[in-house]
Amino acid sequence: MEKETTNYQLILSKLESKASLKQEIYRNTIDVFAVAKKALSKIASRLHQDYHAKDPSVEVAYRDAHQFEAELKFSGDMLLLSMHSNVFNFEEGHRVFSSSYVKADPSLSYCGVIYIHNFLADSIKYNRLADEGTLIARILVNKQKRFIVEGEGQLGFLFESFSDSEISEEILTHIFELAILDCMDTDLQLPPYAAVKDI
Repeated sequence: MEKETTNYQLILSKLESKASLKQEIYRNTIDVFAVAKKALSKIASRLHQDYHAKDPSVEVAYRDAHQFEAELKFSGDMLLLSMHSNVFNFEEGHRVFSSSYVKADPSLSYCGVIYIHNFLADSIKYNRLADEGTLIARILVNKQKRFIVEGEGQLGFLFESFSDSEISEEILTHIFELAILDCMDTDLQLPPYAAVKDI
């Protein structure tokens, strides 16, 4: 009976140290994702306003797909923003564990995740399920709303350790602008003929 009580107390302790922590991070990530949607929507409005008169055939549009997803279409590309509903920790040996910030409080390494993918706009429009998208970056948000970004190009090194302050709309706008530039710098390439001749 004493062992059962000990196990039960351990369960209560883990609920306090992990379950409540993860719920807090989930709520933080929801908050950050709402700000991210706002930032992406503003970028879409500015691009539409500044470029539509030059060439109205280049479509720029924002769509709030649902609670965990938003889209920015710019010409033939689609930036797809999505939030994972779970909370993660880094793999053992990751560089975050060597930072004084995480060493002082190991619970700071747990993060919610916001993904930034690039798809061809037509893949979404025509529901081409075999088309692949590319992960441009992922934004990792902890219980203090401090963040790391892992990604391509500048997004692979600009925000590689936890920020000194909370993530903001201004920072998110900067991240999205870099992601858009990365999409625009990546052209479609025809696969070798021999690789696609069989259907």
